[in-house]
Amino acid sequence: MNWIKRTLIILMTFGVSIVLDTISMPPFFEAIRPNWTTMMMLFWAIRLRSQFSIGSAWFAGLLLDISKSFVWGLHAFTFSLLCYLIKRYYSRVRALTLPEQTILIPIVFAAQSLIAIWVNGILGNSTPSFIHWIMPIIVSSLFWPILNIILNELCEIFGITDK
Repeated sequence: MNWIKRTLIILMTFGVSIVLDTISMPPFFEAIRPNWTTMMMLFWAIRLRSQFSIGSAWFAGLLLDISKSFVWGLHAFTFSLLCYLIKRYYSRVRALTLPEQTILIPIVFAAQSLIAIWVNGILGNSTPSFIHWIMPIIVSSLFWPILNIILNELCEIFGITDK
């Protein structure tokens, strides 16, 4: 029963994050939109090491690619790579306090953005201006502690653990 509850919570949070990532916004707010789905993927990869797999991250990225009409596989690739790195260095990442994670997270978001810019450059697509790729990194980093606290509370309420 616990795995059903855990799966439903994960799917619900990814559903909300994809909606937040794809909802239409005015140009100014579009430029500062946080990377909600990336934050969800990172949270679940850190929180549920054995239940949230690289395949789950790939699937979440593919759903984001489809919903935002991006190059299919772009987010799937970056999410899989980031999830692999989280799993590879799990003990180090899990041992970090929330302020330390908040310092690490902008580096992770920057890596994802640079990979996306690189792939789009290879494909001949236009690359976003500096402000359009740096602002989501900054805003996502500011939202990370809040999202982390909210999702940790949600996990406590529903008894979601990595067992």
